Amino acid sequence: MTEPDRLAEVRSQIDAIDRRIVALLAERQQWVLRAGSLKTDEAAVRAPARVEQVIAKVRSLASEAGASPEVVESAYRALISAYVSLELDAHRGAASRSENPELLLQRALSSADQGDALVATSELSQLLEITSALPLRLRAASALGELLIASARAAEAEIVLAAAVTAADGAEELDDVDQAELERVIELLNRVR
Repeated sequence: MTEPDRLAEVRSQIDAIDRRIVALLAERQQWVLRAGSLKTDEAAVRAPARVEQVIAKVRSLASEAGASPEVVESAYRALISAYVSLELDAHRGAASRSENPELLLQRALSSADQGDALVATSELSQLLEITSALPLRLRAASALGELLIASARAAEAEIVLAAAVTAADGAEELDDVDQAELERVIELLNRVR
């Protein structure tokens, strides 16, 4: 094997690891956003004592794994800083969005269109928790169902979609737009069952 071939193989392995790391970062982001939704103010979001606790923990894990504690610390400080910014944005917008569910839906759909499925999933889940308006619930359930299906989370999609169908079944009358959205939800539900 020539040196360029060996280098290509090494790069291929690094690319495979990067895919796994990004998937784990996406999962971590989801939990960070969920934790952020439980915090009461920006000081709780920043939580410098918690940051230092995490840094100490990952430095120890790095030593155990044979990684450079300095590299891991540097990476985690950048990671935490980025997540704190994301969490602050979500925290600052939560109050205004909770008063305007339509705005939250538009923001979630925009996030989905821009390829940020994790933020869209979080915002759509939040919308389903705060609104009882059936038209918004159907649109949010449809969009969330599609995102969950695309993320190979069919069981979660089934729960969301089934709840929307149940809510619609209890409605006395649906207009044409709501009926079309309900049909889309049922179509998605049938796909995951």
